[in-house]
Amino acid sequence: MKGLSHGVREWPLKSMILILLALFMILTARLVYLQLIRGEYYNTLAARNRIRSVAVPAPRGVVTDRFGEVIADNEPAFSVAVIHSEFDPANAWALAELLSMSRQEIEERLDAAMESPYRAIVVREDLDLISVAPVADNSYRLPGVIVSVTPRRRYRLGSSFCHLMGYVSLADSAARYQGELTGVTGLERILNDRLSGTPGFIREVVDAYGRVVDTFGDSPESTPVPGEDISLTIDAGLQVYADSVLLATGHPGAAVVLDWSTGELLCLSSVPGFDPNLFIGGIASQDWNAILSNPQKPLLNRAWSTAFPPASTFKIVTAAWLLEEGIVTADYMPDPCFGSVSYGGNVFRCWGVHGRLDLEEALTVSCDSYFYRTSQNGNMDDLAGMARSMGLGARLTDVLPGEAAGVVPDRAMMNQMYGEGGWGHGNLLNLSIGQGELLTTPLQMAVVSGIVASRGDMPRLSLLIGDEPCGETLEPLASVETLDEIDRGLRSAVTRRDGTLHGSMGTSPIPIRAKSGTAETHTGEDHAWVCGYVPGPAPIAYAVFVEHAGSGGAVAGPLALAIVEKTLERLYPDAQW
Repeated sequence: MKGLSHGVREWPLKSMILILLALFMILTARLVYLQLIRGEYYNTLAARNRIRSVAVPAPRGVVTDRFGEVIADNEPAFSVAVIHSEFDPANAWALAELLSMSRQEIEERLDAAMESPYRAIVVREDLDLISVAPVADNSYRLPGVIVSVTPRRRYRLGSSFCHLMGYVSLADSAARYQGELTGVTGLERILNDRLSGTPGFIREVVDAYGRVVDTFGDSPESTPVPGEDISLTIDAGLQVYADSVLLATGHPGAAVVLDWSTGELLCLSSVPGFDPNLFIGGIASQDWNAILSNPQKPLLNRAWSTAFPPASTFKIVTAAWLLEEGIVTADYMPDPCFGSVSYGGNVFRCWGVHGRLDLEEALTVSCDSYFYRTSQNGNMDDLAGMARSMGLGARLTDVLPGEAAGVVPDRAMMNQMYGEGGWGHGNLLNLSIGQGELLTTPLQMAVVSGIVASRGDMPRLSLLIGDEPCGETLEPLASVETLDEIDRGLRSAVTRRDGTLHGSMGTSPIPIRAKSGTAETHTGEDHAWVCGYVPGPAPIAYAVFVEHAGSGGAVAGPLALAIVEKTLERLYPDAQW
């Protein structure tokens, strides 16, 4: 009995020992498998469980006009970025398919990501919810791929501000977050440091598959700082209206309006334009080709970046020079205009037969012969000095993108172009009526008009509300008395029945001053010009240019009057004379 009892007691004990030994062996085998056989694999997975910092782009500053109308702001959009150090290159083709990208496109973006392996490099931006959903649904299969919401630039008024605002695209500088928008052209580029703001970052806790499982900590430094909001002196409604008036002609053109009492730029219209929204994130090839193939060249900014012969609008400057040099007096009458003037064996033609005229009458009817005859007694350098003192031949601002200086010929330039003795006084005759080598921008001619209106006391130009003026300081060489004489001629050009602008402006109750110009070209129709101003209490100076459209008075005159009337309606509704 005792032996049986002892055997019964030993059996459970041995069984438990055997079971424990078996479990220990299984556990040991598993540990060997995990640590020795699969150790490297699980070590890699464990290394991937970590905290990563992901940059968050700052919204760019909002740009508004003088009344607060939004010109450029931001809207949310999705982007897909890759952190190369966490991304498996074997997934490249799968990611390309999910993003509807070609193999070449995805490889180019991934090659760029290799240069900064620990930074998030955007491979596709400006996506909507439907486009980004396939990537988000498969994120567990794609370690190192980040889907995020980013601010997308939006240009509310489309082509009306395309030349002034320019456009943005993805930053490609190693010093910037790869996904941040940066200015490429226009004010977006010039004011980029003010508009771009400061990117922030977010710390994400990710698992072995690159999935975000939590966020880690927070600090004021991690919050993106939006860019500076900027207000322009431009009236957006006026600019849109000017665009529509110019577009109705079917010709390219420009219109500039400024307040000559403050120097504020009110309108900088150039048509045709393009939609800058097309360029954000990269323009499609068909859209780019359509812009390039447009014969009216919409990329060309005609308001301040392109210079043209000013034609008879330049007679304002010539008249100031003639009076200041004492070559003429207000009542001096040279030999009559019979339709042409012979000089140096050449015939210089006038557009009409005007008889004997004084300066006011010469400006009224825009008689070329008057200026041919009188300018013979001066020299080119003195005329160039007067022109430069009134804002021609140099940039007027330090902020307008791509501003052209224009060309004001003098002796040195002519000698360089043609050699000493290769040109003569006949070039001065051409220059006196705004032809020849002379080139000006519509902005410059609006400034010339503002100088006459202010009697030489126009403030520096201003474009950004709250900033210091951006314009250069001008010191016109013309006296108040000289500018008074020119004022009379510009008013008579509108009020007198024989004035070049009587037909297009003569019935207006606005006491408008104007000078027309018809610039001869070597290709196609002449260019049409009108510039001038309105006296206080509506201190407007303006210039309108229409490319290859014909007569300045007939074509540009009605447009200028319409734009002046709209300016009064919007900015000076209580003005009375």
